[in-house]
Amino acid sequence: MRSYTIRLLAALALMCAACAAQAVITCTVPTSGGFTTAYAGATGTLLNITQGTVTFSCTRSVGGDPLTVLLRANNGANALGVQNRARLGATGNYLNYDGHKNSTCTSLWTSLVVGDFMTINLAAVVGVAQPISVNFWGCVPAGQAAVAGTYTDTVSMRVRNNTNTNNLSPTGTFAVSITVPASCTIAAPAPSPLTINYTAFQPAPATGSTLGSATCTNNLPYELSLDVYIAVSPVSNLQYSLNIDGTAGKVSKRGNGGAQGYTINVSMPAGQAGKCSSGSCSGTQMHTIYVTY
Repeated sequence: MRSYTIRLLAALALMCAACAAQAVITCTVPTSGGFTTAYAGATGTLLNITQGTVTFSCTRSVGGDPLTVLLRANNGANALGVQNRARLGATGNYLNYDGHKNSTCTSLWTSLVVGDFMTINLAAVVGVAQPISVNFWGCVPAGQAAVAGTYTDTVSMRVRNNTNTNNLSPTGTFAVSITVPASCTIAAPAPSPLTINYTAFQPAPATGSTLGSATCTNNLPYELSLDVYIAVSPVSNLQYSLNIDGTAGKVSKRGNGGAQGYTINVSMPAGQAGKCSSGSCSGTQMHTIYVTY
């Protein structure tokens, strides 16, 4: 009878040891509103940075459970290798971005490298769901010549144990939405002032030109035009004509995300008498260049 009791106690001890070994941390699905931003960084030098938040809860089963877990986020549905990318609809146009653990975009999070996961600290309590809320930052590098429109992506997240050997939660996702607005700007400063010297009845036209540039969203059609193409100086009564890139009318172009040059030409026809109240006179006439898109 005594030997039977010893065997029974030994079996119970082994069973209890197995129960302790099977205890695990359980976590709820990580959820996030992701991040949404407007991007006009093709002509800038600064990162586009937007904050997001992830929430979930974890419960420690026994006192021996670890006090940390890992939060992993992948490279998204449109990744190229390890680079997260948002996609414009069903097109072949993409914008690079990453998720980071800090607001200076120097600590990568959206990665399958264990060292990039977020480490989450838990309190030393058992059987209580611990609510967790952590921030991340979506970072879109400047200088990407993107077509106008809304670029989207979906990133998957999971809570993992602190040795990255087991999932502690179901898979959660967050959405990424990056809108590239259609835009065109005339570079500052505007084209340099143009000086034309003219002598009454001169036999050849007096001409001159000045340079400018416009920066428009990649692949965006736009037009450049002037307020007038034939004008008369109110001071000298001399007629002159203007054009852009040799065209006396609207000039059609297509943006490439960078500065695109244009030339404003001026020609004052030969043989004009002009009219000055003295032997010579000068005047200034302002003109406006328009960009339409």
